[in-house]
Amino acid sequence: MSFSVDIIDAPDAWRLELTAATQRLLGDTIALSDNDWRDNTLLPSWSRACVATHLAFHAEALTEMTQTLIETRESVTWRSHQRDEEIWMGARRNAIALQEALDQSSTVMFKALDQMDDHTWEIPVTTSHGPLPATTLVLDRLNEVIVHHIDLQLGVDFADIEPELVRLLLKWNIFRATPRFSQVELTIITDEGYSTTVGSGTPSTVRGTEVSLLGWITGRKDSSSILGAEELNLIGPI
Repeated sequence: MSFSVDIIDAPDAWRLELTAATQRLLGDTIALSDNDWRDNTLLPSWSRACVATHLAFHAEALTEMTQTLIETRESVTWRSHQRDEEIWMGARRNAIALQEALDQSSTVMFKALDQMDDHTWEIPVTTSHGPLPATTLVLDRLNEVIVHHIDLQLGVDFADIEPELVRLLLKWNIFRATPRFSQVELTIITDEGYSTTVGSGTPSTVRGTEVSLLGWITGRKDSSSILGAEELNLIGPI
């Protein structure tokens, strides 16, 4: 499955959404105490401190990829994963250090993004899904910030996402989840009128609102709010 969007197709628009989402995240986390950061999240075995550490590492990786694109004007390989031991070590920090890591990594990332031009945005990035335009780096970060903000359980949920962003993130996460459907040809139909088919194998169909399907496809919500997913196992969050 290739990835394309017809909702927002300009990196500047995604950049503005990312700025707003980052400000909301930092506004909610700044009040957390050391004990608050140790609380559980929607991600199995991950504390809030683990999520913050992951987000900071992700921003640093995006910064590195962006700077390489600017300097070489050649394709880079997508790098956003961290080793578990790096997450656990970073999660030991206190509230001030965790907030600083989130804030500073985001600030440096935005400075790097500001240096991108029309040409570098079009350079392909090598990923496990095949080549993708560099603009998807911003989309991936936007998804990370919004979904992990929900993971923190600070009163934010999928229903709080703007409708146009819900569909955008739904498309992106369906694309990311496609490898999970190697044994099923899954047709996804939303109440709002969007549909797509991914995977190969036994035909299956799921239906629901875009908000419910986004929560389900990311592994944060069970199948109770959508139709047809009872027998599908997504094997954890993405």
